[in-house]
Formats: sequence, structure tokens, C-alpha cells
Amino acid sequence: MANLLITGGAGFIGSHTALVLLEAGHQLVVLDNYANSSPEALKRVACLAGPEAGARLQVIEGDIRSAADLERAFAACAAPGNWLVDAVIHFAGLKAVGESVAEPLRYWDVNLSGSRQLVSAMQAHGCRTLVFSSSATLYGYPETVPIPETAAIAPINPYGHSKAAVEQLLADIAASEPGWRIACLRYFNPVGAH
Repeated sequence: MANLLITGGAGFIGSHTALVLLEAGHQLVVLDNYANSSPEALKRVACLAGPEAGARLQVIEGDIRSAADLERAFAACAAPGNWLVDAVIHFAGLKAVGESVAEPLRYWDVNLSGSRQLVSAMQAHGCRTLVFSSSATLYGYPETVPIPETAAIAPINPYGHSKAAVEQLLADIAASEPGWRIACLRYFNPVGAH
């Protein structure tokens, strides 16, 4: 059993991931500000997981850009039995390409500044394992399809640029300090129902 912090855990991918992790026996704290989601998603996760699993789910309403909210999330992890966060799964962020073109500063603030704040909190709490929800938009207009993971990073919109910047930030952190374990998931549009 792992002790996990999930940012953006009430969103589409986050809530599906939370359910699978609860079913696998993990302890979860979800931090979400509900900008792209609803508390109802996590109520349904707890119901689907069942009472025993639902008891292993703590929900904190907050924003990853807030050091105080991140501190509350890490503190919630320590409260139930003095367990530390083994890993963070980072889904929080803004995700609409068109909106990013209209509001680039907002995307840079949430996606990059929020991720920087999260990594800083992880450092402070001794957590060095992160799964980052990136995006295939990093590839821009690919030269070949299917797109190999080794394809050039060439985003064409502020959303893609902000995700590429977070990946670079994470690479720099990993290179600067031993012990970091970071995975970046560059998926396309996920769809489907539970």
C-alpha cells in the first residue's frame, strides 16, 4: 500500500485514477480547487470504491499555487497515522487549447507556477516521486504518425508551451538532486465512462 497525494483528483483522469488506486488498497489525499471538476466526482469515487476504500480517501479543497493549501494537503497525509507521502500524481492544471490562446497568462500561472509550487512542497516534505500529467500537444505538428516518444518537442499553443516548460522544470530538478523519480505522461484526449 502506498500513500499518495493526487492533485486535480476530481477531474476526469484524476477521478478514474483515484478509484483504481483505492481499489488497489492505497491511501489517498486529493487536492483539487474544482476549476475543471466537481466535488461530486469524488463522492462517486468513494461510493464506487466502497466504505472501506472510501475511508482511505481524504479530500482537501485547495489550489496547487498556494503554499498554504499544499501544506494542508501534506499535513493531512501525516494526520491519520503519521504516514508520509510516498508519491504525488499531478493532474491539476488548465487544459483547453483555445482558452490558453485567449488567456495565456492564466495558463502559465496555473500550469507552470502551480507545478513549481508543488515541487517545492515535495522537496520540503522529502517526497521525490512524481507522475506528471503532461500532454501530446508537446509534439505540435508531428513529422510522423504514430508519434514516437522521441519526436521533437514543438508545441504550437500556450497550453503546450506550459506543459513543455513543466517537463523542462522537472528535468532540471531531477538533474540537480539525486533521488528524484519522475514520469511524464504525454497522452492524447482520454474518453470513456467508468
